[in-house]
This record gives sequence, structure tokens and C-alpha cells, in this order.
Amino acid sequence: MRMITLTKKKIKRLTLAGALTAAAVAVGIGAVLTSVGTQATERLLPIYCVERGDKKISLTFDVAWENSNTQELIDTLGEYDARATFFVTGDWCDRYPEDVKMFADAGHEIQNHSDQHPHVKGANVNELISDTKAASLKIKDITGKEPTLYRAPYGEYDNSLITTVQGMGMNVIQWDVEALDIDGKPLPEPVHGLWSGFLKYTKGRSIHAPALH
Repeated sequence: MRMITLTKKKIKRLTLAGALTAAAVAVGIGAVLTSVGTQATERLLPIYCVERGDKKISLTFDVAWENSNTQELIDTLGEYDARATFFVTGDWCDRYPEDVKMFADAGHEIQNHSDQHPHVKGANVNELISDTKAASLKIKDITGKEPTLYRAPYGEYDNSLITTVQGMGMNVIQWDVEALDIDGKPLPEPVHGLWSGFLKYTKGRSIHAPALH
């Protein structure tokens, strides 16, 4: 058996080398774990629907353009004793405050659809916060209620948007079924795609929202 004589100097050198090796291994493991953690970052999603035991839908309207349908919408929903959620922009509140109040007075929810309807995916966080706050303040000034839900313009979202809006005390709401009226074309009658979607998804769903502009 080969014998090795260790002096104090050699012991110190070996101890230092071992410590450096251990540190290098630890750094390497840390880098690998960080890399894996980064790659495995969970993609956050808005709320599309929630499970229910009964057949109910949530009807929502995105309100950002003109106001010619306000009274017609209120009358039609009232005819069926239905309540809807209107996601309005702050800009729309500026232009049509009386319409916002009409929706609220008729028992409908008024929620946040941004202030200026910008593209929000990849947006600067401070600008997003400023835009969202502006809309919430305008809605509260008219309705007396602070919005708790947020519908992103154009249906755009990313992790930053969701965490930012949630940090402001609101949930981001998407839709299950879209009425496809956004391009201004008249809907066919009957609207086979829309109603088949209703029949397919209403069981056990509550967020089931056509986006009507």
C-alpha cells in the first residue's frame, strides 16, 4: 500500500482546493437549477370559465367605440330579466358618462377594459398601471364602485399583465365564445356557431362571454 505523508502546508492546500471544488460544484448546480426554473416558468392564464353544477352563462360586452345600442341593450336584457357585465374603457366613460350610469342603474356590472384601449401584451408595467388606474377611477366616479375585473384590450395578455393587474386587486377575465361582430359585419340568423357554442359549454360554466363591440 502506498503511503502519503501530509504536512500542515499540504493539508491547507488540499483543504482550500476541496473548498474551491465544492463551491464550483454548488455554483454549477445552482446555474442548472436556475436554468431549469427559468425554462419551466408557468404561463399564467386569465379566467376563461369556472366550474358550476348548473347551466348558467356570464354574458359580457366590451365597450370602447360608440353608444348607439345602449338603450336597445338595456331594453333587451331587461325583457329577459338578464344581467350582464360591461367592460368599459375610461375613454368611453369620458365620452358617454350617462350611458355608463344607465347600465349601472339597470343592475349591470361595470368593469375595467383599460383607459385608452392600448395593446397591452409586453407593455411597460408603469404605463399599464397608470392606464388601468385611470379607467378604474373614472368608473368609480360614475358608479360609486371600484372595478374588480379587467378585460384586456384585443384579448391580449402575458404573465406580466396578469401579475400586474392581480397586484392591483383585479382578476383578468377572458371569454369562451365570441360573437364575431367586431369586424362590423352583420351576424347570420340564426347564429348557428354562437348557439352551438352555448349549448356545448354552458353546462358547468359561468364565464362564457361573447365580446360585443
